[in-house]
Amino acid sequence: MTHMPGIEYGGPWTRAKLAILKKYLDVYTTVLKNQRFRLIYVDAFAGAGFWKSRTHVDLDDPTEFREMWKGSAAIALDVDNRPFDRLVFIEKDDARCDSLRQLASRHSDRRVEIVRQDANQAIPRFCRRLEPYDRAVVFLDPFSTEASWDTVVAIASTKKADCWILYPVGTIARYMPLNRDPHPELAHHLDRVFGGRQHWHNLYQSAPQLGLFGPQDRERIGGSDPLIGLYRKRLESVFERVAPTTRHLRNSKNSLLYALFFAASNRKGSSKAVEIADHILSKW
Repeated sequence: MTHMPGIEYGGPWTRAKLAILKKYLDVYTTVLKNQRFRLIYVDAFAGAGFWKSRTHVDLDDPTEFREMWKGSAAIALDVDNRPFDRLVFIEKDDARCDSLRQLASRHSDRRVEIVRQDANQAIPRFCRRLEPYDRAVVFLDPFSTEASWDTVVAIASTKKADCWILYPVGTIARYMPLNRDPHPELAHHLDRVFGGRQHWHNLYQSAPQLGLFGPQDRERIGGSDPLIGLYRKRLESVFERVAPTTRHLRNSKNSLLYALFFAASNRKGSSKAVEIADHILSKW
């Protein structure tokens, strides 16, 4: 298969997360249809706007391999019962930005801003500029560990933005070996994701016995649940509410890749937003 510049590649987990996002955006905009808020959609790692399956996941459907599917930016543009007043697509890659511009050109009736910048720089600036009657949905969907904790805090601090957050639990597990502390370079990445070493280092404890290859000074609590619970705890420390359900997204080999969280920042609206999101996370 020839790689098309700017087009993303994914798998069954991609379709699952986008189905959840689509359902939420449809319900969210319908609920606020008669409110005077200015509704804004922000795609922090917008990609190209379209994606293709990297592998043939459905042998009975030959279109699975060759079709392009709508990405999060295209899905947000398609919301039409109560369209977003403003859509902000943030992407630092030139080819992907070109693809987003082509997508936006087919929706000339929408106010679309394409920001060619690192999301960790663009999101805090966007958050500072929100006005009293603005309400935003932010889709924080990094490829790996690109989203810094400072970016998450900026979103939570607005009290006007709700956030879907794709947490790369599979990558985090690889960064945190079971039988030793992480390599210093990887520890730096973990500091950025969690907001400081003190927030993740307690998953390590003194090893009770010698390892196969000699002394083991430290070992990590095993399994993915402690890693997911750790990030939930961090989200709960800055957002008004976090949806009780977390969707686990797995690849075709059933390996856990991501955990999808929803968090709401507005005190008055958080109960309803979390109720909607939690229902979708548990049913779709």
